Amino acid sequence: MPGGGPTADLDAWVLATAPRAVAYARSLLRDPHAAEDVVQDCYCRLIARADVYDLPRDGLRLLLRAVTNACINARTRRRPVLRLVRPDDGDGEPGDDPPDPSAVPPELNVIGRELRDAVAAGLATLPPQQRAALQLKSLGHTQQEIAAALGVTPGNAGVLVYRARQTLAAYLAPFLGGEAVS
Repeated sequence: MPGGGPTADLDAWVLATAPRAVAYARSLLRDPHAAEDVVQDCYCRLIARADVYDLPRDGLRLLLRAVTNACINARTRRRPVLRLVRPDDGDGEPGDDPPDPSAVPPELNVIGRELRDAVAAGLATLPPQQRAALQLKSLGHTQQEIAAALGVTPGNAGVLVYRARQTLAAYLAPFLGGEAVS
């Protein structure tokens, strides 16, 4: 049938709805290849039942519902692949277990602990009002809120925060590999 017919209507419907369906599936699965596979399967199932459904009229609603269900199934039924054999590092000998990507290297733990202790020691050297002003500022309080909490003017609160930052930066400079701030 040149120029129209049921096949042309289905072709037009698929071309009109495919970009939206694939984008929707990608947003649910976060994997473009899996999303395209899910959408293709949904199209195949809907087109196989084209005699039951009015796809040009109700097809988008049915397609998006099918994509939603298929994506939920794909995410919940996907099983993690576990390796029972250690990976081979190329020299014929079994290698060590693969490193845990979420584990922090020990040297970074030590550096972090040293820096945390240095910050605590640096804060201890500050006068109480400067320390309080800096801690309130680090918690996200405004200059007016800091002034009200400390019983000083907003300008004085800004000076307290500035001086505390300068003193702390000078104290932490050797730990951060920089020069002392003047």
